[in-house]
Amino acid sequence: MTPIASYNTIKLEHEHRVGMLTLNRPEQRNAMDTAMAVEFRDAVQRVGQHPDIKVLVVTGAGPAFTAGGDLQMFPGWVESTPLEIENALHDYYGAFLSVHRLPIPTIAAINGAAIGAGACLALACDMRFAAHTASIGFTFIRLGINPGMGSEYLLYRLVGPAKTKELLMTGDILSAEEAGGLGLVNRVVPDHRLQTTVMDVARRMARMPGVPLRIIKENTDSADRSTLSDILHKEAVYQGITFQDPNFQEGIRAMLEKRAPEFKD
Repeated sequence: MTPIASYNTIKLEHEHRVGMLTLNRPEQRNAMDTAMAVEFRDAVQRVGQHPDIKVLVVTGAGPAFTAGGDLQMFPGWVESTPLEIENALHDYYGAFLSVHRLPIPTIAAINGAAIGAGACLALACDMRFAAHTASIGFTFIRLGINPGMGSEYLLYRLVGPAKTKELLMTGDILSAEEAGGLGLVNRVVPDHRLQTTVMDVARRMARMPGVPLRIIKENTDSADRSTLSDILHKEAVYQGITFQDPNFQEGIRAMLEKRAPEFKD
């Protein structure tokens, strides 16, 4: 892969129109500190502006996806006022959740433990693929603190209110298979096949026309706040737009000629 920028706590690379953002503090199990937050936000901004990236994969270096928030940050916050902590957390969580606002598809490749804020980072991506030995847990309550990083919102959208309450109120850590059974991850694959599987899916998406990819994400993300009539209207509007795109003509030709389409964007 080709590096895009140089960082201390993460890596950002791309290849075949797929970006790879790797949390890169393996000795600390990729714990998410404030320095990583600053670099993560910058990397996401670069991805959003990069003309050759159509899909982003987020993963961790070493045996963990991420152990969550770096515990070394907490002593300083304990001595701060509630308002100071609130402002610091807005900046900290907002940096990592910026991936949720990217208009392109995002995939979390959960290669190991995804704990606390790390579990929320995985849920902030559009899709999640987990290694068989991976685990995921929203363990805030085990530290005696209220859940953060949008966990109540992100979990609720995937598993509903009852299971959200159970997971947040117990702090239970789920195996990859258990997470898959709940719909928290799209697929569970053997550890040695995780990167290959994720990159295969990402590259197949990246070969699709970019405009429909972005529209599908936008409409799906807003579906729970829309009526069927709302979605039908948006689909009609956007199909009208994409019918005028040269990629539509290429798609029709490819189907008639029984070959793979070669979309341009």
